[in-house]
Amino acid sequence: MPQLLNTSVREYIGVGEYDIPAIQPVYEMPKINDWLEFEKAKRARHKSKASGVHFFEYDFKFECVWNFPDRYVDVLSQYGAVITPDFSYYIDFPKALRVFNKYRMHWITAYWQERGITVIPLIRYGLEEDWDWCFDGYPIDSIVAVSAVGGGKSAEHIEAGMRGYEEMLKRLQPREILVYTNTFDYLPGNVTYIKYDIDKHIKGIDDTNKEEDDD
Repeated sequence: MPQLLNTSVREYIGVGEYDIPAIQPVYEMPKINDWLEFEKAKRARHKSKASGVHFFEYDFKFECVWNFPDRYVDVLSQYGAVITPDFSYYIDFPKALRVFNKYRMHWITAYWQERGITVIPLIRYGLEEDWDWCFDGYPIDSIVAVSAVGGGKSAEHIEAGMRGYEEMLKRLQPREILVYTNTFDYLPGNVTYIKYDIDKHIKGIDDTNKEEDDD
């Protein structure tokens, strides 16, 4: 059964005002040929170290990894790399929810890293008012990931996102940035793009290559 916010599973000495668990850096990127959504990766009959797993999908599809953090360790260990679960971090969320979801992202990343999974830190930087805490717990000089999908299309949101991205470059000095995107707009830094496949999100998951779900 789920533990009380995982406090009985593992507690970390936190960083900053909100005791955010620290994430370990990833210095070398495994060779990844393709990235699978968690929902598809956990069901795939043939898992490969040449594939990576991301969580850029609706939260309800991966809430299970927070509720049962050990259940998917064996599955995810069969892939070459995993990007931190992307618990929603919308800028119009109440601050309490943004902090809570940042905490969850860091906790599950640190926990899986301890179990030998290569977990690429997902960076969420929010608005400038969040910068005094939103970078807490992230590693310096690491391979990291960001998402450029769903951040808002207005000029104001695009400008705010770019300011946050540049602040991330300054504070964290990442050695490589995996960018999940559907635009391929130029971004500074050592950038590798992961294509957002809108067809998958429209059509849903292919049912022809699934194992029985154990949730």
